[in-house]
Amino acid sequence: MRIRSGSATHKASYRSIFLRPLPLVAGIQTGKPRFLNATIVTITAILALLPFGLPAGGDEKAPKPRSHGDEAKAAGLDVKVLNALDAAMQKQVEDGHVSGVICLIGRRGTIGYYEAFGHRVIEDDASMTKDTLFKIYSMTKPIVAATAMSVWEEGKFKLDDPIATHLPEWKTATVRQGGETVPAKNQITPRHLLTHSAGLSYDRDGLNLSSDTTLPEFSAALAKQPLKFEPGTGYVYGYAIDILGRYIEAIEGKSLDVVMRERVTDKLGMKDTEFWVRERGDRQRLARVYRKSSDGELKPAASRSGAMRKPARMMGGQGLISTTGDYARFCQMLLNRGELDGVRLLKTETVELMAQNHLKKIGKVYGLGGTVDGKGGYSWGGAAGTKFWIDSQNDTYGVFMIQRWGYKAPTYRVFRRYVERARLEQ
Repeated sequence: MRIRSGSATHKASYRSIFLRPLPLVAGIQTGKPRFLNATIVTITAILALLPFGLPAGGDEKAPKPRSHGDEAKAAGLDVKVLNALDAAMQKQVEDGHVSGVICLIGRRGTIGYYEAFGHRVIEDDASMTKDTLFKIYSMTKPIVAATAMSVWEEGKFKLDDPIATHLPEWKTATVRQGGETVPAKNQITPRHLLTHSAGLSYDRDGLNLSSDTTLPEFSAALAKQPLKFEPGTGYVYGYAIDILGRYIEAIEGKSLDVVMRERVTDKLGMKDTEFWVRERGDRQRLARVYRKSSDGELKPAASRSGAMRKPARMMGGQGLISTTGDYARFCQMLLNRGELDGVRLLKTETVELMAQNHLKKIGKVYGLGGTVDGKGGYSWGGAAGTKFWIDSQNDTYGVFMIQRWGYKAPTYRVFRRYVERARLEQ
């Protein structure tokens, strides 16, 4: 009999045993009343179905314990805590919080924990695997920020240059003040774009976001929108790094995906990080994004077909697809202050600059392309629940991958609690 713990099938099986009349089993002579004899049979049947005798997820064989040995020890992680983390993540899947999840912990220059749970596509019974492709949405931003800083290191722009030098549509930007639209006094700069202090929100008014709109067309349309405030005087999350991507294109004379590959992803060996799934044979690796229905069930949130073709515009603030392993390489490079496997991507000073707070003057905290903590920490996440963080004080980073939309799952908070417990002292 195939039983899924917590499912309707499981509940029906329990119900059938509790409620149906049970005959006496031949050969049992207890000398007890008939109801007690039936009770013995009932208990025996129930015990056969109890969860401790069932494989998680309904497989015929119980999952084998995951091995956390030499890698965990090399990373200074507590194996017992990692075993508990395995169980906690599996429970997050079984409780229906997420369809699947991949968790990775890097420490002391090595990956100490890297495990996948659940499904990448529930409907296909496709398991979550380490090579699963994810839509990382705003986790695109730090990669594009690193791409921009690589161009900056060569002196091709300064952080406080007007972007209108290369994007003339932004020369006449306007701003909303007192219910009126007036010319902006300050010019938008790359620093404003990198820190979301340009006044650009996610307001779609007047924008054509159809699949055939190019990035130059998008930039020209957005430039006609009034800014939310004078550049450099506030913080609002929005399309700023998408415009940074267009700025990089204009400087380099190449599309953003090409510049990114040349300067970041190819150098780091991030072979699966791209704005679309390039190879037909890789399409089945793409995880599906799920929402929760009114009855709490996970349902597909959107089609995956759009990710299978090259987009007309490369959105630097939201457009990338990546894997856990690829993003881990990016994190390790930042933790190493710009270098990975003998390849220098950014200068040490550049990475340190990215991790500084650039919004002190307006009483906010934000680095270049990600949030910072003032202690060398750098982190961000994506709209579908993906997260990463870098903790330079403890020589640690983490990558967390799920695909959920429109609801909050507790899974990441659970993961972080176990990471803190797992980290052994030096």
